[in-house]
Order: sequence, then structure tokens, then C-alpha cells
Amino acid sequence: MKTLSYDIDYLCSKMSDMSGLPIRIYENDQLKNRFSALPFIVDPAVPYLNTLLSKQEHVSYYLTEKNDCYGIIRCDEMAIIIGPARNAPFSNQELHDLAFELNITNKDYEDFAAFMNAIVPLPLESLIQMMCSINHILNQEKLNLSDFQLKESTKTVQIEYDQPSNSADAYKSYNIEKQILDIIRSGDISFLEQWSRQAPSVRSGILSDNLLRQRKNTFIVTTTLAARAAIESGMKVDEAFQMSDSFIQRCENCFNLDELNYLQFETISAYTKEVGKLKNMTNENRISKDVYYYILQHISDPIRTEDIAKAVYMSRSHLSTLFKKETGISLNDYIHQIKIAKARELLSDSSKGITLISDYLGYSSSSHFTRVFTQITGTTPKQYRKRTI
Repeated sequence: MKTLSYDIDYLCSKMSDMSGLPIRIYENDQLKNRFSALPFIVDPAVPYLNTLLSKQEHVSYYLTEKNDCYGIIRCDEMAIIIGPARNAPFSNQELHDLAFELNITNKDYEDFAAFMNAIVPLPLESLIQMMCSINHILNQEKLNLSDFQLKESTKTVQIEYDQPSNSADAYKSYNIEKQILDIIRSGDISFLEQWSRQAPSVRSGILSDNLLRQRKNTFIVTTTLAARAAIESGMKVDEAFQMSDSFIQRCENCFNLDELNYLQFETISAYTKEVGKLKNMTNENRISKDVYYYILQHISDPIRTEDIAKAVYMSRSHLSTLFKKETGISLNDYIHQIKIAKARELLSDSSKGITLISDYLGYSSSSHFTRVFTQITGTTPKQYRKRTI
């Protein structure tokens, strides 16, 4: 049989052109080359490189908390990293969030956004098929999509179920599930923490003969029910299901039960906190809640009253009057309060500069941000950081 020969740089360059995805080549964990439609500003894979390069399988993939997917192909000491791949284009706020995570300020943001928007949306299944093709050239190995759909860690424990759960188990499971959903609907995070310290164990129904897969399946069911409980309590449908999608993707990246247990509590806690925020807004009607969500979804924009008015189908003057009547403060002041509340949270991370935080929150300059922050908190961002870290 004739030995296959190939030019790896040429292969990756053409695959990047064909797919629209950035591709990098590493040798001995050192970057050798990378390809994309536009020049790299900052590589979006940076936060995940340690995880990606630690994978030793010939073909594998990694799903991030943001629902982006990276593919990894290994051949001897070489690693090829492809992505991010995702089903839909990046939203404006998603790009600002990623830029903030990568410490990209306004100076480089437009170039970074252009780079990210040049990435063509591609489903995970298509990414896997592309990786299988490259892997066949590199490792002379034939893999199919079905080889990845139920892939589990080698640490997965196999167990035998001698008997199905009895009626007592079923009742106990239902009772605990009901308690969890009631806690989410209450929005009482302190009660959740107290309850979790003495929560009873439960045996769920048989969904798989693989223990890790069984727990993941149960996690997916519980997360879906949690999302619905939050929606019943006033959380927006798209927000609730976006959150559930993110947690379910993270669930698939768990390779031991401890990680999965921690993620389960984090999920329930996140929904409980969101409902708790809504409960604290009981004196405000639907318009106030819509304004609140609009600000959160556009936190990186220089938000104007007319932008919100358009989103809630009102005139600018009518919205301003109605909002002031309901809350006692002007809409402009409320926008700054939400942004400065987020700034306080971000200032707790000393790796993020004040200019970067100012850019992320949509302020025209650091001096404008500092002035607004000081007016609301009585201290400068720098002084606030010194006090809290």
C-alpha cells in the first residue's frame, strides 16, 4: 500500500477556507501556525487552551459554557484545534462578553468583532464530520458521527440494577423534586443553601445502565423542570431556556460525579437567584421588568431611552413618565444604577483593568465611568477595589 503524504499547513489552510472556522496547529503544545478568514486579533480559544491541549484522543471536542464548540485532532506530538463553532452568529452582547473575558478594550474591539463575525456558523455534527476527514488523513483511522454521540470518560463506572426503583423510591424522588421546584419558585437562596446541607439522597428511575450517563440524563430532566418553574415565577422564556441550554452543555463536559453534583447545585442556585431578583421587584409591573431585562441584555451598549422605548413599543416620553411613576427614579438614573451594580461585581476581579470595565459597560471614557461610579457609590472605582479585594 502506498504511504500517504500530506502538507499539514496546506490541509488546514484549505479546511479553514472551506469551513470558515479558525484552525491552529500545535506541536509539543507550542503554536506552530494558524489560519482564518481574517487575521487573529486575540485568539478566542485562549481561555480553553489548557483544557484543549490536555485531551489525548485522536478526535475529541469541547463545549464551552457559552455553547461554543472546539474540535481537537491529535497525531503524535501534533494537535490541531478548530473553532469556535456554533449554530448561530454571535450576538452583540456575546461579543462584548467575550472581548471582556479576553481583556480587549474599545481600541481593538471593532477588529475583534469583525474577526468573530467572519466565523461561519456550523453545527457540532458538521464539525465532527470535518474532524473525522482530517483524522483519516493524519491517522488512517475511520470514525463516524455515531462514535461521538454517547462518548463517555474512561472513568465511567458500570453498575448493575438488580431491581427497578420501588414505589417508595418513586414517591421519595417525586417529593424531593417538588421541594426543589418549590424553592426555585420562592426565590429564597438562603433557604436553598440550608436545605442542601441536609438534603436526602434519592434513587432515580433507570435511564441508562451507565452511571455517569444516568446522572447526566437525570440532570437534563431536572434542569428542564427548573427552567419551567422559573418561567412560572416570571422569568422570561428565552432567558430561562438559554440558561438551561448552557447548563446542559456544561453537563456534557463533566466526567465524574463530583463535578456533576456541583453543577446540579449551581444550576438550581442560578434559577433560584433569578426568581429572587424578580420577587424583589414585586412593586414594579411588567414594564419595569422589561426595562431591567433590556439593560442586562445590552449592558455593553451606550443605552438610550429611545432604544428601550422602541423595544417595549412605547413612545420615549410615555415610557419615561410611566417608569418614573412606578419606581420613583428616572430611567437614565436606573440605567446607571444597573451598570454600576455590575461594575461593583467586575471590580472584584483584579485582573480586569478599570478602563476595560468602563469599555465593557458602554461608557464613553474612563473619566465618565469614574464620575458616574463616584456619584452612585460615594467612592471611585479604584478606591472601591482597594476596599473590597
